[in-house]
Amino acid sequence: MFVTETLSLEGTVLRPDSQGYDSARRIWNAAIDKRPEVIARCLTPDDAVAAVRYATWCGLEIAIRGGGHSTAGHSVSEGGLMIDLSPMKQIDVDPECRVARVEPGVLLGELDRATQEFGLAVPAGTVSYTGVAGLTLGGGIGWLMRKHGLTIDSLLEVELVTADGDLLRANADENADLFWAVRGAGSNFGVVTEFVFRIPEVGPMVQGGLLLHPFERAASLLQ
Repeated sequence: MFVTETLSLEGTVLRPDSQGYDSARRIWNAAIDKRPEVIARCLTPDDAVAAVRYATWCGLEIAIRGGGHSTAGHSVSEGGLMIDLSPMKQIDVDPECRVARVEPGVLLGELDRATQEFGLAVPAGTVSYTGVAGLTLGGGIGWLMRKHGLTIDSLLEVELVTADGDLLRANADENADLFWAVRGAGSNFGVVTEFVFRIPEVGPMVQGGLLLHPFERAASLLQ
């Protein structure tokens, strides 16, 4: 048993005998039933830094939970350290610059509600309770992609914790190789603590449903 008291967070540190441990380790796919040695429920980027450094010091395998929607169960590890970012839900929308700063615990429905107040929307997924973090780091396929591209096409910058426990920024000009890597290549390049998105105008009224055209217009429509 590792001594979790050495992990100091603004958030909460949970052990298997802690109140709330079972609910915190539970993810969307109920078929995944893993028991991490420690759960670090982070409130700040500094919490994520402390958790990564602690896992390195203890030799614990890290799993990162954002929305907890990973079908394969990557959000939790058996006997390792779960870095639970789900309490980090800050969303800051700048409607003038059309930019949104989003923390990794935000779900797609929460992001849509925040941006649609201004008639804007980040091109994201199709399920409202999917986490923004995992979706973005996997590329991001959704309803708006035919007009606005994948989610990563709107990603301007990330703040993340590296495996060395360093907190840094990555964008097209700063740590550009790392920024290239996190856009669609998965979640193994660091613990992202903030996403910065460009947000296009969408709605607030949108058309949904089938669009049907006569077959004789097929050639012109495909052109």
